[in-house]
Amino acid sequence: MTIDVADLTFNYPDGTPSVQELSFKARAGEVTAVVGPNGVGKTTLLELIVGALKPAEGVVNVVGEVAYMRQNPGFDGNETPTVADALALGLPSELRKQSDTLQTLYALAAGDSDGAVDAAMAIGDALEIWGALGGYEIEAKFDQITQAVLRQGYAGASGRLLKELSGGERKRLILGSFLASPVSILILDEPDNFLDLHGKAWLDRELQATSKTVLMVSHDRSLLTTAVDRMLVLEHNGYWMHGGTYANLKEARRDRAEKLAKDLGRWQEEEKRLFQYYKMMKQRASISPGMANRADAAETRWEKFRDAGPPTPPPPEREITTRFVGSRSGSIAMKATNFEVPDLFLPFDLTIWNEDRILLLGENGVGKSTLLRMLRDASKASGNELDNSPIRFGPTARVGYFSQDNHVSVDLDIVRASDAAKVPLLSIVAERFGNDVDARKALGRYGLSDHIHHTMAELSGGQKARVQLILLETERPNVMLLDEPTDNLDLESILAIEVALSDLEATLITISHDKEFASGYSRFVLFDRDGLVAETDDLELALDIGSQSNFSLLDFPKLEMLTRT
Repeated sequence: MTIDVADLTFNYPDGTPSVQELSFKARAGEVTAVVGPNGVGKTTLLELIVGALKPAEGVVNVVGEVAYMRQNPGFDGNETPTVADALALGLPSELRKQSDTLQTLYALAAGDSDGAVDAAMAIGDALEIWGALGGYEIEAKFDQITQAVLRQGYAGASGRLLKELSGGERKRLILGSFLASPVSILILDEPDNFLDLHGKAWLDRELQATSKTVLMVSHDRSLLTTAVDRMLVLEHNGYWMHGGTYANLKEARRDRAEKLAKDLGRWQEEEKRLFQYYKMMKQRASISPGMANRADAAETRWEKFRDAGPPTPPPPEREITTRFVGSRSGSIAMKATNFEVPDLFLPFDLTIWNEDRILLLGENGVGKSTLLRMLRDASKASGNELDNSPIRFGPTARVGYFSQDNHVSVDLDIVRASDAAKVPLLSIVAERFGNDVDARKALGRYGLSDHIHHTMAELSGGQKARVQLILLETERPNVMLLDEPTDNLDLESILAIEVALSDLEATLITISHDKEFASGYSRFVLFDRDGLVAETDDLELALDIGSQSNFSLLDFPKLEMLTRT
């Protein structure tokens, strides 16, 4: 079961080029990862392969049934999808249709409409077809998935609304559906996003064990090191296949860049030589007419060489340049005293000092993102609101917040709220800088110069993350609340952000399940499902605990308990 792409070309409706003359094969039974800069066309390529977009040129040949998991399935703001809807996403087409039919019949039978009796009678026939298609075997797998993720069987969990679950729980359910599906080919767009450490370890094991053909987009360095067989590397000026993993990608990219630079240098030298020779022959022909034919031949040779064009130049190593400016927030950046959230955290105390690097760890659903949002809201409090607040920030603290869902607010002075999705990127950024010139420069530093007239909805997840970072720069924060800041960024951008943050005079309070990124932190605050909160400065211990499922912090005596007892 393979995916074979030949000379694929696609341009966006506004004429912006995306995939250009791309050819590759995803081999049967292998995991092929697609990597490259944000906005280079990774998701577009997947959409072309599954037929959601039509190429301008080229051919896609897929042998076998495909299940396609979009980048954020179930995260589109729809209020009604349930766990059953999420698990149905990975089903083969016939089973998916029958699942939809059953859900419709169940809803009709439960209502008071005239068709309720007919629907109840039709359920029996629909269940017979469902069973013949292997539906009951799938339900057994769904039961295992919901037990692992929600600690609840499929029968009880199927009607739960997705909006009531954390992003990681939703993603884990959907991924479980795709990996358990009987389809032979999986196409996965950012499967690791939103997963906690335990979920990423589970995904790693599943990908290593699967016999399916998998084509996936990912920026998770650990996953790309251990779970893939080959990598398709897309760049703004071309593409290439890497026969290894992320472990030796940097070396392979450097070797390729050196070769491309040498090839380009040789081409430029040859073009210069041919040009000078043709000019010399033309000069001689002006003196000796008998040299005219040789001069014309030299000119033709130079023109053909020039028109054929130079070889692919080496790509730029880094697309973004950050300009974060830090400062002191006082000796104590933030202090939580007897802070609790019912059904999430028991009362705990935590003091965070200036320039501390705090990483929040724990399973999906324990409330880490909720905590960051509460800290953000507390930082905006003033006056009497602060008198009895359990959260206090330093007197000179300027708090900046990076959201996991890449939400960017649009000032209503620019446009009515109903039209916020139509605001061009340049207007959003210019609002913060006060003028278009500085906004254009900032967008250029983040590799977004070609997208100034696009809306946020037209950007990739990584490009939206870059916009967030630009706006965060303008706030000049010295206390940064970062919720999965690397989830959507490409590999080079992640490295750039790591360098920028490592030297910044600022306090970082971050949620991340990127093991490489975690190495830049020195304090680790852990949360469990019982509402307990504890701390350690031991990176390996923190990552080990965070990679476990349904753990209790009481089982780890080396931790410093922050929960009040």
